[in-house]
Amino acid sequence: MVVVEVPFRKRFQVKATPSEAYALVSDVYASGMHFPGVDSLVAVDDSGCWRWVLAERGFGPIKLRARYQAVYQSDPSRLRVEWYPASRAGDMESSGSWQLEEAANGGTVLHFEAKTVANIPAPGMMASMVESFARNELLRLKEVYVGAIQETLGGA
Repeated sequence: MVVVEVPFRKRFQVKATPSEAYALVSDVYASGMHFPGVDSLVAVDDSGCWRWVLAERGFGPIKLRARYQAVYQSDPSRLRVEWYPASRAGDMESSGSWQLEEAANGGTVLHFEAKTVANIPAPGMMASMVESFARNELLRLKEVYVGAIQETLGGA
């Protein structure tokens, strides 16, 4: 098993108001559908737990198909959304947050922060290749996700 931990941070501004931006990022399904390659995203229970299944990615014998669960908590008074791995996380863990603030010149500034830990079944001798592929792919997917959110909210 190769374990790959990938932190990601992005700050950007959009034309949408804070309430419009918050409405999107606090809606797990609507926000999640901006993430590339989502095969399935369903609420597991009433506690805010959601199950994600992403399309398989890989090269040669190395395959990465993320299946994980995370619990989401939203605080509209602070314009903040947080998530952390559920106890039945799966082969990947995701934690992070969205923090929004009103921009001085109108619109909204969004701060996105996430940490992903992927557990990839691969032989130890392939660890460096697997780690490099997984890290690059996870960073690319998050960049595409944030770009899609930014476009939807009217990138400034």
